[in-house]
Amino acid sequence: MPSETLQGVVLRHANYRDRDRMLTLLTPDRGRVDVLARGCRKPKSPLMPAAEVFVHGEFVLFRQNDRFTLTSCALTDTFYPLRLDAYRLTCATYLLNLAQTAAQPEQPAEGLYALLLKGLYHLAYCEEEPPLAVTNAFLLLYAAEIGYKPRLNHCARCREPIAPESGARLDIEAGGLCCNRCALGEQYPLTSTQVAWMRQTLRDGFDTPLTVADVSLFEAMRRYVESRLETTVKSSRFLP
Repeated sequence: MPSETLQGVVLRHANYRDRDRMLTLLTPDRGRVDVLARGCRKPKSPLMPAAEVFVHGEFVLFRQNDRFTLTSCALTDTFYPLRLDAYRLTCATYLLNLAQTAAQPEQPAEGLYALLLKGLYHLAYCEEEPPLAVTNAFLLLYAAEIGYKPRLNHCARCREPIAPESGARLDIEAGGLCCNRCALGEQYPLTSTQVAWMRQTLRDGFDTPLTVADVSLFEAMRRYVESRLETTVKSSRFLP
């Protein structure tokens, strides 16, 4: 019987027929994988805990041609605290939606997978960190992961260095910060504090103190990321 065991996170589910559910997993080795969980909606089904969004675990799949069916799952984490805070839940849903948009079938996604788990962990278990600050960090690191790391040290138009103590503008079209002299296109003004935090976050990842919960930075990074994805992630309408 052809079967595979994959580490994964449930990004999405959709009810199918009377008792089944279709799951979308993000896996490090195979990218996005669509899986059928037969009978998981039965009250006593052993698959019921695995057929929920945010579930992280080891999924055993039966493969027939190009279709996968879930046979069992060893749960690692459900990130249950997210369900106790509506705003953190909304931020976490946005992270899932971003990951689903970027992930492709049969394309390894180790970096995206690791980034998503870190983002969910900080949202679920780090109560002292503002959820919007975690989301801002995720957006910045996500942009770098999918190949659109914004230029932060030099003006993306005139190439002049941007001094650490000065503010700048995030230029969507140019792909990075622009000095205040280069006012072209769709730009979002950022303070020197925001610019310094973005640089530190790109360098240190989630080890950066997650304190910058600025709505202005979220809007700038949301617009930057969605312009690169060429789509609007609908769950962002409920943020910030």
